[in-house]
Order: sequence, then structure tokens, then C-alpha cells
Amino acid sequence: MTNTAIVKGLFEAFHRGDIEAVLNGLTDNVEWIVPGQNTIPFAGRFQGRDAVAGFFKALAETTEMAPLQIDQYVEQGDIVIALGSSTGRSKQLQKQVTTRFAMVYTMTGGKVAKFEEHLDTAAVASAYVSDAQAARG
Repeated sequence: MTNTAIVKGLFEAFHRGDIEAVLNGLTDNVEWIVPGQNTIPFAGRFQGRDAVAGFFKALAETTEMAPLQIDQYVEQGDIVIALGSSTGRSKQLQKQVTTRFAMVYTMTGGKVAKFEEHLDTAAVASAYVSDAQAARG
């Protein structure tokens, strides 16, 4: 199975809500990086499967996600990049955000050893900040 096929399988599991299958596709000491300021409730650097499980829990508790739209996969050696877009809505404020992303997966032995997402963090943060907070800057 190619690394791209493995990553596609992880996206399929995520879309089914099978987070356990996603976690099983990660190395024990996986590094998981989602950029953004602390107003984004699921942003941060997570080390290990348990910490990544916390990321998925925070995402589910705070965000309604539409299925991710993957436009292209690029694979070179142990690296797979998924290019696409996501649309979500903050549960608390009901503010929608759509952003393009590049998700970079570094694979080791058929599992994800490192994940790093690149996206418009200002757009994502705006969904979790009230208009009054944003006006105060």
C-alpha cells in the first residue's frame, strides 16, 4: 500500500467519525502540529497518540465540520501532502469559516510520524472570536 493510500484511508476514517482508526494510523510518538493563536481551541503542538486524541476531542467539542475537500495528493518518498479546503462552524458562536489547507504527513513504517497543517489561521480564529472581541482587537 502506498503512503498516499494510507493517508486517504485516514481521511475516510475521519469522515466516518472513526477517530480510533485514525489514531491507530499514527506512530506512538507522533508529532501533530496545528498552527494558530490560543483563540483556536484545537490549535497546538501535540506529542503522542493520547495528545492527538485530545486534539480530535477539542475539534469535535467546538466545531461542526463539513467533510474535508481534498483536491490533490502529492507524494515524494516518506512525505504525503494533501491539498484542499475545509468548511466548519464554531459551535459556540455559529460562525462559519472556509479555508484552503496543505496537510503534510511524514510517514514511517506505514504510519504517520508527523502531521503539520498549513492554513489561514486568521480566518479560522475569526470563527471563535465574537464580533465585540474582534473590534477590541
